[in-house]
Amino acid sequence: MKILAISQRVESVQGYSEKRDCLDQRWTDLIHKLGFLPVPLSNLISPSEFVENIAPSAIILSGGNNIAKVDKSALDISTERDEFEEKLLQIAIEKNIPVLGVCRGMQMINLFFNGSISQIKNHIGIRHEVDFVGKYSEDKSRVVNSYHKWCIEESDIGNSLVPLAIASDETIECFYHKEYPILGIMWHPEREEPYSWDDLNLIKRFI
Repeated sequence: MKILAISQRVESVQGYSEKRDCLDQRWTDLIHKLGFLPVPLSNLISPSEFVENIAPSAIILSGGNNIAKVDKSALDISTERDEFEEKLLQIAIEKNIPVLGVCRGMQMINLFFNGSISQIKNHIGIRHEVDFVGKYSEDKSRVVNSYHKWCIEESDIGNSLVPLAIASDETIECFYHKEYPILGIMWHPEREEPYSWDDLNLIKRFI
C-alpha cells in the first residue's frame, strides 16, 4: 500500500507539562478510503531525511494551529511546525510529490507562494455554499463545512495558484497550482459524516 504522510497539529498540555504532536483519528479512516497507508509526521524530524527514507506517495498538510508570522499573539502558534511544513513543501515540489493542504494547510501553501491571508468573521463552525469555477470538479456548487478565521481573498492568492471554489463573500475556498500537483481546500473533508464522495473524488484527482 502506498504511504500518505500527514502533518500534525501541536498542542501544549499544561497538566502533563507536555508539548504533543497530535492528529484527529478521523484522518486515518479517510486516508484509508483514499487507498493509502497514513503516516503521521513529527514536527521535529528532518523533512528531507523522512522523504529520503520513507518515500511517501503524497503529503497532507493538515489543519490546526495559527501561523506564527501572521498572528504572533495567538496562543496556539508553533514555529517548529511552520518551519517543518515550509521545508516539507519545498521538498515535495522538488520531488514532484502531490500535496493536499487542508484549512491551515491551504493557508500555508498560499503563503509559501507569496500570497497572504486575512482574518474573517462568520466562517467558524458553520456550513456554507461554495461555487466551483475550475476544471477539476464536476460540481457547480455544494455546501461544505467551515472552521477557519483566516481567509484568502482573490487579490491575495499566491503565485501560480488558480481558484477552484469560491464562497458567496468571494473568498477562495479551494485552489490548485498551475504546474505542481498541489491542491488546497479550506473545509475539512475528515469532519464530514459520512465522508463526501465529492471530496474523495476531488482529492484523488491530485494525489
